[in-house]
Amino acid sequence: MSFSNGNHGMGADGDGFRADHGRPTAPPVDELSIAQQAPQGRPRRRVWPWVALGVAVLVAAACGGTYAYFQDRALPGTTLWGQPVAGRSEQQIARMIDDQVAAVRVPVTYEGAQAQIDAADLGIDVDADMIAKQAVDAKRSGPFWTRYLPWEHSDVAPAITPETDPTVLDAKLGTNSVKPVDATLKVTEDGAHVETVPGANGSGADAKAVADEAVAAIESLGSRGAKTVALTMDTIEPNVADATADQARDALNKLIDAKAGIAVGDEKVATFSPAALLDASRIEPNEESTLKDGETRSGVVVFDAAKLQSHYDEDIKPHYATTKEDREVIVNNNDEDVVVLKEGHDGVRIKDGADAKVGERAAEAFAAGDGDVKVDGEVDPMAVKKTKRHVVVDLSDHKVYAYENGKQVKAFNMSAGQGNDYATGACQPSGDLCTPLGDFEVWLKYPSQHMSGTLTLSDGTKETWDAPDVGFVNYFSKTGCAIHRIATETPYSDAQIAAMGANTSHGCVGIGWDAAEWFYDFAVQGPDHGVTVHVQQ
Repeated sequence: MSFSNGNHGMGADGDGFRADHGRPTAPPVDELSIAQQAPQGRPRRRVWPWVALGVAVLVAAACGGTYAYFQDRALPGTTLWGQPVAGRSEQQIARMIDDQVAAVRVPVTYEGAQAQIDAADLGIDVDADMIAKQAVDAKRSGPFWTRYLPWEHSDVAPAITPETDPTVLDAKLGTNSVKPVDATLKVTEDGAHVETVPGANGSGADAKAVADEAVAAIESLGSRGAKTVALTMDTIEPNVADATADQARDALNKLIDAKAGIAVGDEKVATFSPAALLDASRIEPNEESTLKDGETRSGVVVFDAAKLQSHYDEDIKPHYATTKEDREVIVNNNDEDVVVLKEGHDGVRIKDGADAKVGERAAEAFAAGDGDVKVDGEVDPMAVKKTKRHVVVDLSDHKVYAYENGKQVKAFNMSAGQGNDYATGACQPSGDLCTPLGDFEVWLKYPSQHMSGTLTLSDGTKETWDAPDVGFVNYFSKTGCAIHRIATETPYSDAQIAAMGANTSHGCVGIGWDAAEWFYDFAVQGPDHGVTVHVQQ
């Protein structure tokens, strides 16, 4: 009894014995099944996402490292003159170029004489820093994903243009050379445009062949040496031919005619003078040559931004005035400027700092064929006050009329050509000794002139004259007719001419001594145009 109770007590404590049998209790089938299946039901760990992530991290690190490495180095696939430079810095590339320029020697022979010619002898000047920068910048403007692909090639091939001088060979080879003279440009006598100064051929041993070989050796970056050049005496053409200078002349004159200069809004406030444009440019026949910092190119013309800025700062900016002054000008009946009485100017206020890079922007604009550089500021435009002058010669009225702004201000009696009918003003059928009809401009003036000459008339006879000290002469026709003080030995007044009642000249228009000086001052002539003259019957 006590034993049974003890066993039961053990079973009650959960020791794995059944109270009635005294042996271990087997777990129920369902519990065992659950216990056996528990390990099989755990989720399996997947490895491939971690592998992919690791690869991505490695690729990103590689890309980042590649990007950082090539930030200041030539990109993969970049060559300079066909030579690989990928992975090199600007300093390294510049040093390669400088070293090659310093090392190059061209063997030269002439009639048994031999010499070694270096880059300095040939006038070879290479901007290694600029070329190195071009090499490092290559491909960087393209799509980002192609920049670092080595099979995407970009060859940087700036031209090297030597300034060859054949006389450098004379001392080394015993040649006797005459240096060619480059064609150049100069400002025209009137200061309004530029014109070509012709060049001239030279003679001697042509240094160009030597220079070309030196350039080829430099561009090889040490992959080959310079080959021997055998020289002969020949005619040597200048580096800048007349035709090239003519191209440059036309390009500059186009800018001059467009009044290339500074604009604020829609108002042109200043122009670069022909002398300034010429000084700030140079002729470069090789349109593929490497430009220096601050230079731009338009065909064979190269503009210098620094010089343009200097001309702006020294020649243009000091003449800005904040208060306008109106322009005053005498014009003819065609509304063409004859004489400027007062040039005038706009009132101009430039925004602080807005013109700091005018030279750079002007160089870019001129290279693009644009004549204006726009600058932020304010303009009070000047007005133009015009005084219009015009002359009418009436052959049947025997009068010269002076008009100003459409109103008659003076009228003079006159004596016309002997060939004009006094009553009608018509020219006789032979056409001899007539004052011509038509529209003219005063084109030549003399305060006093000795007039003499001989004219063969239609019937073969000759008409000769000799009139010293003819005063206040105003030529209007290109055939030699003028309005002037009547050619008499003693003073003849306006009233006396009217009383004379005859045409007495060889075609000129004679007016009174008391009127001639006033008319001379009225009928002004400018650099391009003169007061208009209309002759009618």
